Amino acid sequence: MSAREGVVREVDVVVIGLGPGGEFAAGKLAKAGLTVVGVEQGLVGGECPYVGCTPSKLLVRAAHTLAEAHHAEHLGGRVDVSPDFSLPARRIAESTNQWTDDTHVQRLTEAGAELVRGHGRLDGPGRVVVETEAGSVELVATRGVVLGTGTAPATLPIDGLDATPYWTNREVFRITEPPGSLVVVGGGAIGCELAQAFARFGSEVTLL
Repeated sequence: MSAREGVVREVDVVVIGLGPGGEFAAGKLAKAGLTVVGVEQGLVGGECPYVGCTPSKLLVRAAHTLAEAHHAEHLGGRVDVSPDFSLPARRIAESTNQWTDDTHVQRLTEAGAELVRGHGRLDGPGRVVVETEAGSVELVATRGVVLGTGTAPATLPIDGLDATPYWTNREVFRITEPPGSLVVVGGGAIGCELAQAFARFGSEVTLL
């Protein structure tokens, strides 16, 4: 990061948020010859490769294989099934590179974009202030600002929840063994996927 605290820099484009969309936009604009600064406070690459699409499908695929094995007796032969959660847990850790974004950062910088790690906010037309560990950095985008700020898991207004250990999709894929019991709040696509997967690995699951 070449941006220094207290220094105002002019660039062509600032991209706030380097999830799949922001990362692609920053790389594409940089390859087109523009000076681009990408701002990200989390992992470059966003939710999908670390706590979304990739780890969830690895877990769902493993759980589906267990479910299919239980049908073998009716279809082709006798099979003994012993769930081993460490196998998908290891594949998830490997696929996320232990939840580090080195590969994404390298791809971004090789395209010609610069990365500033911190929390970016708009501070006027074309002006972006980034709060970094070293202090604040001000960027002025002469061509435009791209907003790809992403989302965060919702926290329900339940009394005592703050004092109780709970998981969202940002924590659940880091565990190395399934819980004995699990309550999944929300029966949307993510909730149903995780409820089914953990049930197939032996957890007693209640879906609310």
